[in-house]
Amino acid sequence: MSRFINSLALTAALLCSLLSLSASAEKLTYLIIAAQAEPYQINRVTEQVQSGIISDIVNLLAQRKALEIDNQVMPFKRYLYEIKQHTYPNWISYGSPKWRAVDGERTQNKRLSKQALFSAEHIMLSLKESDSTGKKFTDLANKTVILLKGFDYPGLVPILEQNAMTTLEVNSHKSALLALKNGRGDLFIEMKSRVLYSIKQHQIDASTFAYTDIADAIAPVDIHLSYGDGVPQALIDWIDLQILSMKANGEIAQIINRYR
Repeated sequence: MSRFINSLALTAALLCSLLSLSASAEKLTYLIIAAQAEPYQINRVTEQVQSGIISDIVNLLAQRKALEIDNQVMPFKRYLYEIKQHTYPNWISYGSPKWRAVDGERTQNKRLSKQALFSAEHIMLSLKESDSTGKKFTDLANKTVILLKGFDYPGLVPILEQNAMTTLEVNSHKSALLALKNGRGDLFIEMKSRVLYSIKQHQIDASTFAYTDIADAIAPVDIHLSYGDGVPQALIDWIDLQILSMKANGEIAQIINRYR
């Protein structure tokens, strides 16, 4: 009888311990952009597990601290709307100090980690046989530039206006690459890592395109984690320390290399 009572007591103690851990876990809503943010955020309709550079970093942080992560996947336009509406006060995602929404608001970039995760550079793609090949982006005129719908490209708009360029906005990197390949646009401007990942994933012939650095038009942007107003500052400070450690020991570099 005493063994049975001891067993019940032990079980109750374990349950209390688990409940205590669950109660102490800090909850974060991880906002994920559907279809347009690869390889930073990769999501598939048939997959429950999220992957990508930012997602892997968030998951690694959750393993180091009692963090309960609630994944919310949504189109980019709704993503910005939900942030503005404060639907998820304790949200975490990613952003850059240079990004602004169309209306000029910073939206996803109001509260960023002190430490940048990495820097991202932009490139220009054109068909290899086109007259744009080998030329600087700022020297081109009267071209149709393909861009991702709703995204911000710091410094690009004045160049488009000055050089009489028009834009074609599409919903995904794959759509952009196919539009360029099929002659619907002359140039595709995007982050280098996203372009190369998309070409590889969708098995598009990379030799079809010419690749031109455009750092003179769009300077490299630092990518940070971003937070909602409800995320405790103490947690953000802890995450900053983890970012420093992950950069120093090569963990972030290893994660980036997975998606090259």
